[in-house]
Amino acid sequence: MIQAVIQVSVSNHYKQPDYCSEIVSQGLLWERVELLEEEAEFCRIRQRDGYQSWVSSRQLAQSGMEKAQGLEWRLVRSHNERIFSAPDRASTALRDVVIGSRLPVLAEERRWAQVVLPGGETGWLESCHFGEIGPAGTASIVSLAREFLGYQYSWGGRTPKGFDCSGFVQTVFGLHGIELPRDANMQQKLNLVSKDHHKASAGDLLFFGESPDRVTHVAISLGDNRFIHAYGMVRENSFSAEDSDFSPKHLESFVSVNRYPLG
Repeated sequence: MIQAVIQVSVSNHYKQPDYCSEIVSQGLLWERVELLEEEAEFCRIRQRDGYQSWVSSRQLAQSGMEKAQGLEWRLVRSHNERIFSAPDRASTALRDVVIGSRLPVLAEERRWAQVVLPGGETGWLESCHFGEIGPAGTASIVSLAREFLGYQYSWGGRTPKGFDCSGFVQTVFGLHGIELPRDANMQQKLNLVSKDHHKASAGDLLFFGESPDRVTHVAISLGDNRFIHAYGMVRENSFSAEDSDFSPKHLESFVSVNRYPLG
């Protein structure tokens, strides 16, 4: 198996080896992928969640990975930050990095961490931008989901640079160590709880579609007939007609409540 890593903060992954093709997912800095095929300047890859797509070969690195072996890997907790060439924000920016990336730390200097970048280059990130999410639980899932309120919708997106509905859900749960499939219809196939939205508890997943066999949207339940989802932007809505953010469209298209164990 040939492996590579994403060498940009957020890589766009396409349905076909063509920049005009549909963007179907994304990868994060230092994310490992399996190389399946090469065509012109694109590579077909498989990500950890099993999703296959095409990515620009310029956004992959296969060298320098040995420099990161044996180092401590830390989770980036801030939503979007810069990595610099020196421990000084006035120095040259080398990359940006988003929440969810894990970076190998080579050294520390006061409030800065020296990190290894794909390809073997090193840079500096302020240490305050690292942190852990904590164990999965209803309150933590809801709290993290609400951190992303107002971020724009972007088809294929799964970062603060833009989320689609299933990418938003996959990111929130993934940061808690719960690995979900990439697309809404894949996420909906397991752990059915009810076909009545009143049965949803906070942290459950809510699925919507044109029919029970065609799921096209997913949200996270907040309990009390409320939910949060990526729909135009990350926003909250309600199933209750008396609420100002009532969404009749989502009430009409509701399909099921599904639950993933939160530990």
